[in-house]
Amino acid sequence: MSVSRRRFLQFSLGSAALLKSPSAWAAAAEKVVMPKRKFGRYDDQLSVVGFGGHTLYLAGSQKDANAITHRALDLGVNFFENAWDYHKGEAETYMGEALKGRRDSVFLMTKFCNYHTNHYTPDVAGAMQMLEDSLRRLQTDHLDLWMLHSVSGDDAHDAYRREGAIEALELAKKQGKIRYTGFTGHTDVAVHREIIEGGYAWDATLMPVSVVGALKSRAFESEIMPLCEQHEIAVLGMKGFGGSRRTHLHERTNAQQVLQYALSYPQVCCHVVGVDKLEYVDQAVAGCAAQPFAAEERARFAVNESADGPDFVALQHGAGYYESACSHRRSDHV
Repeated sequence: MSVSRRRFLQFSLGSAALLKSPSAWAAAAEKVVMPKRKFGRYDDQLSVVGFGGHTLYLAGSQKDANAITHRALDLGVNFFENAWDYHKGEAETYMGEALKGRRDSVFLMTKFCNYHTNHYTPDVAGAMQMLEDSLRRLQTDHLDLWMLHSVSGDDAHDAYRREGAIEALELAKKQGKIRYTGFTGHTDVAVHREIIEGGYAWDATLMPVSVVGALKSRAFESEIMPLCEQHEIAVLGMKGFGGSRRTHLHERTNAQQVLQYALSYPQVCCHVVGVDKLEYVDQAVAGCAAQPFAAEERARFAVNESADGPDFVALQHGAGYYESACSHRRSDHV
């Protein structure tokens, strides 16, 4: 892969060795005025980098999660995301506690998955049960964004059918429990397209936008990104480093490249990075200082996803930690 060219961030602080120290990363981050982008067709302004609850839980304790979250907030990060089933609900509990007293300063998103797992019934009632769980754990009376999680298979049908996900989303909006609606997808570009073209006015989608080309990112970028622009759907990027299932890809890039690549697409209003250490907050925020790549520079980070291509093996799942419960189909549990 061509993404192995540059592995360390470069700032005016001095040598790369200096930048490896936590104090140097902190100093770099504190110089950054957090850039923000408009959330799709709405006026909400999101920090260009956001943090996820799955990895936050891996900090190891509520105290550490609090420290990471508070540092991020102090540096201007305002987007935080989670999912009902991450770490059996503990990830939402960690985040809710960490955001206590500062909920009004963040744009908060979580996801639901009752339509393709055995958690609750695959109908509006089941989705609303998940929503109530999430609100309780996150210690809030509303979400800024609620998203159907990890679409694949027949999820387009489950979104649009009677008692489907869209009915649940609209009911939640009517009740004032969510502001915006969306869906996420990791690997299935065709399902993403089908859901967008089904006729519902989605507000946002979360999808791979990865400098290392993980999870069919290039197909999402070339096929779904223009579709989102056409429909005025806000794009939230993820899997910049490859994801927690591909930890062997992490050494091929760095936070600055991850953000420069993702933010080179004007449709991307925020890119989600996994952070389980305090120093990683500083590295991610420091990376926001660099200008996004121009389109021609972005093109240098090409990957070959074909089965006989040179990058195929590297892009497959690694041995890193991964919790995939929300992506299990209902049939996988019976």
